[in-house]
Amino acid sequence: MFWTPKEELPPKTAGVAIGSPVHLLWLTAVLLVSLIFCFRFSRMTEKGRRRALQVTSGLCLFLLLFRLLLYLVSGVFRPSIYLPLHLCDLMVFLEFLAAFLPKGRALFPLCWWLGLPGALFALLTPGETLYPFWNVYYLIFILLHCLLLLFPLCLFLDGFRPRLRQLPGCFLTLLALAGLAEIGNLIFGGNYCFLHFAPVGSILVPLQEGAGALYLPAFSVLVWAIWGVMQLLFTLGQKIKSTVSKRN
Repeated sequence: MFWTPKEELPPKTAGVAIGSPVHLLWLTAVLLVSLIFCFRFSRMTEKGRRRALQVTSGLCLFLLLFRLLLYLVSGVFRPSIYLPLHLCDLMVFLEFLAAFLPKGRALFPLCWWLGLPGALFALLTPGETLYPFWNVYYLIFILLHCLLLLFPLCLFLDGFRPRLRQLPGCFLTLLALAGLAEIGNLIFGGNYCFLHFAPVGSILVPLQEGAGALYLPAFSVLVWAIWGVMQLLFTLGQKIKSTVSKRN
């Protein structure tokens, strides 16, 4: 079943449920690998860091295109589901441009404010619950989102700092990406960027149940709330670092 897409899995195939021992095990492994990678990245030269960012984003793009090829070859490709129009898929292209364009630094805030929380929540509440662990599509999902998470973390280690003034531009970009996804939804009848309903098991489920017809405005409020928490954690971290430095 390694190469089998979910549409062709046997009916009684046991998938990896959110919060299951298998999920928590590979999530722990992702955390450890990320810590090791970040530690090694922090000790690289400037040239080495740039190359590492390019390799990371290039591998992301390769995995995205390889998954698309697998869907096409297996004959299960449907434009309503498998076009790269979800936020994390779109972030693959933005991170690739950020790593390779001469003025790619202008995209760093998007990688932090959009890519980081998107990849993190995808890893915490993966939507691919129908797949067993040892399946190429599930493994691509894990590796792809792990790399999407590592990219902004490495940008931070390389000197990028999030600022509140970056948020309006990031939100406008998010609206533009949502608009692109909605075009795909209208043409193909999809649910890209989860604009029409929440995926099973995600934090958007209780949000949609509570907000009802105001799901999208509540979605926007949630985005700003997540950004607020991210900035608060960053500010607290800076204050703790400053306090420790003064004591030493």
